[in-house]
Amino acid sequence: MKKILSMSMFFASILSFNAFAAPELIAKSTLDFGDFEKTANIEIQGNIQEDVLRLAERGVQDQDADYFVIEHINEDTQEEVLVVSVSLYREHATDNQQMVEDRLG
Repeated sequence: MKKILSMSMFFASILSFNAFAAPELIAKSTLDFGDFEKTANIEIQGNIQEDVLRLAERGVQDQDADYFVIEHINEDTQEEVLVVSVSLYREHATDNQQMVEDRLG
């Protein structure tokens, strides 16, 4: 029984591991304190009843970016559509960050 439980836990941990992490939400003011490059603007549409953050996270999960910022939120009540405008950013490593990453392998 223990062996089956440990094997199932092992496989569950492998399946939950993401090699490519989805972009993370950051505050727009954070962009002033790092080396960020804007890579894209996208609009994400969903049900007007949906949570804004969940809609944005689902919309950017397959994007090639490190971070995203929510720029605008619009509702079309007649069509019952929520539109979230998002900007995607890549972060460039500073020399100190790169040196640490190089040492870690």
